[in-house]
Amino acid sequence: MMIQKKTPSPARLTGQFSICPGCDLLLEEIQPSSTHTPVCPRCLRRLHRKRPDSIRRTLVLSLTGLLLYLPANFAALLTFNILGTATNSSLFQSTLSMFDQGEYLVGILVVMTGLICPFMTLSLLFGVSAGLFLGWRQRWMIIFLHWYHHLSEWAMTDVYLIGVFITIIKMNHSATIGYHLGLFCFIGLVATTVAAQASIDQSLFWDRLDRSKASEHPKTPVATKARTGREAGLLLCPTCHKITPLPSPDQQGAISCPRCGEPLYIRKENSIDRSWALIVTALLLTLPANLLPIMSVSSLGNVSKSTIIDGIILFFQGGSYGIGLIILTASVLVPLFKITGMALILVSIHNRRTSWLRHKALMFRFIQFIGRWSMLDIFVIALLCSLVRFGSLSSVDTAPAALYFSAVVLCTMFAALSFDPRLLWDSAEEKTAKEAAQPGSRVGPLE
Repeated sequence: MMIQKKTPSPARLTGQFSICPGCDLLLEEIQPSSTHTPVCPRCLRRLHRKRPDSIRRTLVLSLTGLLLYLPANFAALLTFNILGTATNSSLFQSTLSMFDQGEYLVGILVVMTGLICPFMTLSLLFGVSAGLFLGWRQRWMIIFLHWYHHLSEWAMTDVYLIGVFITIIKMNHSATIGYHLGLFCFIGLVATTVAAQASIDQSLFWDRLDRSKASEHPKTPVATKARTGREAGLLLCPTCHKITPLPSPDQQGAISCPRCGEPLYIRKENSIDRSWALIVTALLLTLPANLLPIMSVSSLGNVSKSTIIDGIILFFQGGSYGIGLIILTASVLVPLFKITGMALILVSIHNRRTSWLRHKALMFRFIQFIGRWSMLDIFVIALLCSLVRFGSLSSVDTAPAALYFSAVVLCTMFAALSFDPRLLWDSAEEKTAKEAAQPGSRVGPLE
């Protein structure tokens, strides 16, 4: 069940309140429960969800994930056998296969998202939850939780696991497949990583780590007609969501969150320009990513190169419609949707559109959620390059499109990270304020 939080009345603005990170709306502070989730009434963003027994569950799950990490990544994953010739590979070997192909930039991306970031995410979670379980409140725990917030999106073991399943289905008709300990440990690693990330109550963790005396919401008087945090002279930390009063104009230097140290801005500087630059770059790179071959297959001396679309058609022709749809969605439709969706949002801000704001905010959050899944094709190619190594009999190599496709994924993800969704509401608020100032206008607040 979800509860929509109401905008506070002017009389209550000096009491406890919160600010929506998605649209900067001032909201009355209510305590969430395990059955009620506070939701912003303007942009429908979920503000907080209470996680029962969060510290202990996060500690157990992150420790389990760390114990599974070594066998999941370094034990043999699969064996492919073709005409009596067998090859096997671990996840670590497949992750490094891009370097063997000379694709160093793609290899760095695969290593970061498949090996380093998952390990860092589990380690940071374990360190913070273990410290809180023991009753500690150290500065390094704040640093760990701060880095977890920024790295968790780049830990893509769940996407990698789907890539493993697609590789198995793709090779099922042409090779005898053996399953090893590494595969089952990797499945367990993905399950515990996802569960650990779902069990952390970040509001609880940050409150426990807050060493400042002003750990509660500020209770200083604010403008009685303030509707947003900016109008009230308040800044919301994008990492730990601590509310900080805007410093006076005579104070010089950068503003940082007193709790986690994250730089604070009324709005992200040059957010629209950076997002436009990244989206246009992604659009330009989409053409070679889809038109050039992404994979080269050598069989008995014959070399055939295939594009992303060729691979999708091959799955459909083989009757694997579900897998074909998954790759079509992740590799073609998702990047195009992200580019188109971000462009629509940016154009809407430029033209100060006041319609469908809530839908645009939901679309942006969906773009943030699905951005990482475009890495699916790269993971599949990494696995095939490592496992299909049968000399002159058969082998798989990368092709030029892999680099362009990886660049598209990075550009779209960074475009979403660079964008400040509050600007969507700011531009509409400015237009609404001008219209409301006209004589006889009956324009109401944005919903």
